[in-house]
Amino acid sequence: MSALIVLDTALADIDALVAESAEYLARRLGGIPPLDPADLPRDAAGALSAIDAWAGIDVANWRQELNRWFDAHAPVRLVPDPELNSLLRRAAKQGTQLACASALPSEPLELTLQHLGCTRAFTAVAAGDGSLDDALSAAQAALGGRVTPIVRTRDELVAALGA
Repeated sequence: MSALIVLDTALADIDALVAESAEYLARRLGGIPPLDPADLPRDAAGALSAIDAWAGIDVANWRQELNRWFDAHAPVRLVPDPELNSLLRRAAKQGTQLACASALPSEPLELTLQHLGCTRAFTAVAAGDGSLDDALSAAQAALGGRVTPIVRTRDELVAALGA
């Protein structure tokens, strides 16, 4: 039986979603201290980590606002990819253990997978709450702790699943 860790970036443009949500967070919560989305790293993991550092204990509800943004925008921004979903389902049916890892907190990650229509293909889902390294470690552990290939892009995922 084989295993594969799929980063959420192979399924959708998570970096763009986090950048959009940062604009919302800046408007909603970015008063004092100010949050300038232009100063955030371009990757989702870096941006979420920077937002967490910016928020500290003063803006403890930023994750709730992030959840709210994803809840409102995921249905519009995320469109299922029938070809990719078919590959994921076939791989899972053939015994490949799939884990999805993300820097997103668990609720936005779950919403993302639901709207993409691929939740059931994954044996494990690991949310990093801003830390992609933590998510990768959790995904690795969920797949038995053995060294597991990681795919980061759609093209890598399609190649790994043998399409």
